[in-house]
Amino acid sequence: MSKAVLFAPFWRQPGHIGNNRMERFVRWLAEDGYQVIVIRGGSADGEQQMAWGIEYTVRDPAGIYRDNVAASGFAAQGGKSWKKWLKAIGHRLLNPDPSIIWARRAMHHPRVQERVQGASFILSSSPPESPHVGANYLARKFAIPHIVDMRDGWLDEPLKPLLKTSALRRWQEGRLEARILEHASAILVTSAAWKQHLCTRFPSFNSKVVEITNGYPASQPPSIPPAAGQPLILMHTGRFSASDSRRTPEAVLLPLLDALQGRTQAGQIRLIGALSPEENRRIDGMEREFAKHQWKIERTGNIPRAELLQELTQAHGLLLVSSSQAALPSKLFEYIPTRRPILAVTEASSATAQLCRDLPQAFVVEPGQPDIAVIRAFLAAGSQTNPPASVPEQYGEPALRETLRSVIRQL
Repeated sequence: MSKAVLFAPFWRQPGHIGNNRMERFVRWLAEDGYQVIVIRGGSADGEQQMAWGIEYTVRDPAGIYRDNVAASGFAAQGGKSWKKWLKAIGHRLLNPDPSIIWARRAMHHPRVQERVQGASFILSSSPPESPHVGANYLARKFAIPHIVDMRDGWLDEPLKPLLKTSALRRWQEGRLEARILEHASAILVTSAAWKQHLCTRFPSFNSKVVEITNGYPASQPPSIPPAAGQPLILMHTGRFSASDSRRTPEAVLLPLLDALQGRTQAGQIRLIGALSPEENRRIDGMEREFAKHQWKIERTGNIPRAELLQELTQAHGLLLVSSSQAALPSKLFEYIPTRRPILAVTEASSATAQLCRDLPQAFVVEPGQPDIAVIRAFLAAGSQTNPPASVPEQYGEPALRETLRSVIRQL
């Protein structure tokens, strides 16, 4: 039986968005006859037989990846100040990121090396970028093709503030990125814009950079057309500024508030996902303004993904904020199959805006200067039982899966 190794320390970490993409890869590869081996991070070394193959846990000395703990160590959100200091120091001193402590332990682990030998390929997924370092080492040591899966850019639109402010750090990680990508047999990116950015810097990589977007959920409950005359329910899922300070609740809530002027229909805005204390404080102020128009803001916190997908089927409209030029938010692919109207606050030149041009259910406005008429058209569409909508096949599992198969065949 052919063997496929997936090098992903975040596998099974609660709330990590990368799990959705990796779950698809694991399932597709297993269904295609591969024995799948996932190398993940956790609290203790261990091995578990799964229906699809083997899950091998490598203990993370830094405590970033822990089992049965939502957040700890460098990864803590909203924890004690000393943890924040550790995280900041780790990002400054460790190249490319604090996860390199886990990656180096994993790549030298005797049991991992034993499992990797004879594999058809090894696939590493980022962010963070440290998994690529570990997988690159193993690929070279055992002459295995390496597939680099870049869910976000590395030096292109970097998520890490240090890469934006430090020329030295950009040079250091730039050398590392170039070395890993040069050796890679294939590079996966999640939008055409990412491919353009990367191939502009590395024209010779063009033939091995392949776009595999995130995709629709494997199973999503059918939408329930809302009854006419009901108060509108608008939903936003996921975080706002946790990974990008430019993405704020105000970007979508304030334009909506302006669009409600003169309207009499009541409604509710449901924010599903983790919010920071500062975001909650700012939303408190806007909540009072919405109440003047008979609108409520409900904050649910995180909920299980299956429950989230069920919630989406009951929405009249869906809200999205994207500040990136190249990234396609994964929530967009959860929104599209509902066939409900989508209000996307994003730059007109962004990858998100370009995708939305092919969606009759999408209404795009620029951040900072939104067209109130477009927002009111979005609200009007939300009141319709079956507004115009499409679900493009290229973002469905069959098309994406065939693209991955094509990449593997060419290794």
